[in-house]
Amino acid sequence: MDVDGTAGEISQNHGEIDQNLLLQFSCMNTTDREELIGQMQRLLGPTLNYNTASFFLDMSNWNLQAAICCYLDYSLPAKLPSMSLKAAQSQESAVGPATYFEQNWSIANTGTEAWPGSCRLIQAGGEPLEAVPVYVPPLPPGHTTNVSMKLLAPSVAGVHRGYFHLVTDKGEQIGDTLWVEITVESEVTMALAEQLAALPVPSSRLDDSVSQVPPHDDQMC
Repeated sequence: MDVDGTAGEISQNHGEIDQNLLLQFSCMNTTDREELIGQMQRLLGPTLNYNTASFFLDMSNWNLQAAICCYLDYSLPAKLPSMSLKAAQSQESAVGPATYFEQNWSIANTGTEAWPGSCRLIQAGGEPLEAVPVYVPPLPPGHTTNVSMKLLAPSVAGVHRGYFHLVTDKGEQIGDTLWVEITVESEVTMALAEQLAALPVPSSRLDDSVSQVPPHDDQMC
């Protein structure tokens, strides 16, 4: 088992599994199950309750050292991959109420390990945007990929924001929090904008007529 200085609270509170602890195992040659449970609780501290100690000992055929190793392997948090946002872009700066739009993110694996194939992008907070989880393919370290989501704008006019996480199959967040900010215009405003956009460009006849006026002669007779 690989136990290093990153053991977190368990290693800080109870000490590393080092030679001093291994020496204690040699003095614990007992087959009494109640005694083994008590010894495991004394070694790992008060956070380990009776039922948990009994479970790991029974799973390890009542081998104290094996039970402690299994418990630490299970309890220590797994090292998560890394992810950073490179760029974000929405196809629309403003949309109508309850209108679908597409949001794109450029994200990169900035860690030393490849992303597992079970990673997916989910909405984690903000205004509900009817986001369907998007699975992200495994990405090697140092590589960048683009992720797109089809979202539904709220029905209320205003500026709305949603937050998104890249997570593992266990729901653990990887890297940065992504977001989208969209402006929802009222139906009246959207209709007026469409009408204005459809108007013809004004002619330049007035400018032409002005340019054809002969220059004024300032010379005196």
